[in-house]
Amino acid sequence: GKYTFQDIIDIYDENPHIKEMMLTGGSPTMHPKLVDALTVFAHERDILITIETEGSHFVETTYPIGLISLSPKFSNSVPVLGAETPKGQVVDETFIKAHNRKRLNKEAILKMIDYHTDYHFKPVWDGTTGNLLEIEAFRKDLNIPKSKTYIMPAGDTRETLVEMYPKVFELCAEYGYRMTG
Repeated sequence: GKYTFQDIIDIYDENPHIKEMMLTGGSPTMHPKLVDALTVFAHERDILITIETEGSHFVETTYPIGLISLSPKFSNSVPVLGAETPKGQVVDETFIKAHNRKRLNKEAILKMIDYHTDYHFKPVWDGTTGNLLEIEAFRKDLNIPKSKTYIMPAGDTRETLVEMYPKVFELCAEYGYRMTG
């Protein structure tokens, strides 16, 4: 990484008015020692931590995380056989199996919901009925209230997002979900 743990401490020391921290990108729960060290640091400084995770791994920390932002990977996230990843790797069956192994780890997700302070459910909706049915079945299965469900539009380009935003607004208005960009 670009920054050390001491760099993080220094940034907060130089900016004591900042009282939030977001842990995201590339499954931060796969680094439990670092996440725990950050929760101790945050607790000492009265900093709220939000961790964005797909929910593949439960992480127990010395102090509960303030907000778990759960964005599980549904079937629309499964890589396409033969496609090229952003790092230039060609997707094969092994890659797909690895992706699917912990894609919807309900046990880890339920443990996170029970252990940490608060959570919200932030699924990506691709505009299809099938994806919506999968999101809704998951939400009901885990007893997640609609008030904690924030639908996020799928899209890798500005054009796709511009197309998806009105659809997500309409979906949220019709079903009683919340919306996030």
